[in-house]
Amino acid sequence: MSFPPPHRYERLEEQLNDLTELHQNEMTNLKQELASMEEKVAYQSYERARDIQEAVESCLTRVTKLELQQQQQQVVQLEGVENANARALLGKFINVILALMAVLLVFVSTIASFITPLMKTRMRLLSTTLLVIFLFLLWKHWDSITYLLEHVLLPS
Repeated sequence: MSFPPPHRYERLEEQLNDLTELHQNEMTNLKQELASMEEKVAYQSYERARDIQEAVESCLTRVTKLELQQQQQQVVQLEGVENANARALLGKFINVILALMAVLLVFVSTIASFITPLMKTRMRLLSTTLLVIFLFLLWKHWDSITYLLEHVLLPS
């Protein structure tokens, strides 16, 4: 049995050391790039949340302006309406529409503020997505699950 010359071992050891160092450098670069991407995603989600909040505030401002404008128009229109019952009905109808708009905006704002924390990081976004998919699949196959529980796992 013959052994290879010692310089060959040294050369192989050098190559192994070089490859190990290259691998460590690549891993460091990948970790830095991942951290950079994570910062970028967090910043973008923060910006999106801020944009949504600004849009909701803008909508609330518009609703307030519309209410004022509607009240001014009511005064002008009500002068032309002769019937007192029609005036009262028109005023109530407009108030109901404005109240529904306010409720809708509060609902949208609440949903936006609930969803925003669930999407701040990539991990939270992934967890939220997986939870939604799991709940959807659970709902979609509810009949099969109840059948399995009733007839297979818990027979009478």
